[in-house]
Amino acid sequence: MSQYMSIGKVSKLKNVSIKSLRYYDQIGILKPAFVNTETNYRYYTKDQLYLLDAITVCIKLGIPLKDLNNYVENDSINLQKLLYDGKILAEQKILEIHNCLGTLQETLQNIGSSVTGLAKIPASRSGILLPDGFYHSAIGMRHILTVPLDEMDTPKYYGQHILKLFVTAQQHGITASYPSGVLHEYKNGVYSRSMFLTVKNPDAGDNKNDTSVITSSVALDASDGLLRILPQGDYACRRISTHMSDFNTIREEMKEVLKDNDFCIIETDTLSEKNKKDGYPFELEYRI
Repeated sequence: MSQYMSIGKVSKLKNVSIKSLRYYDQIGILKPAFVNTETNYRYYTKDQLYLLDAITVCIKLGIPLKDLNNYVENDSINLQKLLYDGKILAEQKILEIHNCLGTLQETLQNIGSSVTGLAKIPASRSGILLPDGFYHSAIGMRHILTVPLDEMDTPKYYGQHILKLFVTAQQHGITASYPSGVLHEYKNGVYSRSMFLTVKNPDAGDNKNDTSVITSSVALDASDGLLRILPQGDYACRRISTHMSDFNTIREEMKEVLKDNDFCIIETDTLSEKNKKDGYPFELEYRI
């Protein structure tokens, strides 16, 4: 029985009530791996905890409990369909939150500079003149959860990676925040991409004045992703209309502000209705 966990232990580990776990069993979306016929006690395996995390995330995203049995086929849950619907709801919630933040973000950017024309960073900072189309933004330190993007990944599949990051954050007790996006990194002549999701700082001892370069913070499981830090500082930014999928295009777009051979460009979703109407739902950021 060492490979099994009691329903009480699962309840404590995942902060899900025993009543809910019994209900998941009743409607067929999370049946115990073993039931003692003499005591009727339910037992679960470690592998089932990942399914429970996915179910919990989807419920938090707004899929009602009464609708979960719609995903049961042949006495097993259609996890792919459940996660796909959860992804759609996650994207909707991201849009709603960005609608609320859009006005504040745009106001802060406009205070720094105009979106068009040369923009001078105040003398108290670097005094750099930005090229046409760029604007200055002072951005605080951000904690992000990342997962690598394969060479063949295309923007239409990015939502799957975001959902994976939501589930990973849930599994590790990390609070997901916003925005999300893509890290484009060039180091020692090698280009790599990672999908990222902003998370609330998991380290209570966070130093808000940290201005170090982007560093690895905490490795999760090899397949889960990596907690990293984007340092606070002055960033050269510009709006773009579509996801950047070609590295050479990115480097060409940013060549006038790139100062080092090794660099990181942050491609951030800015999903406000105004940005979508203007045709610029994404922002490129480069720390200067």
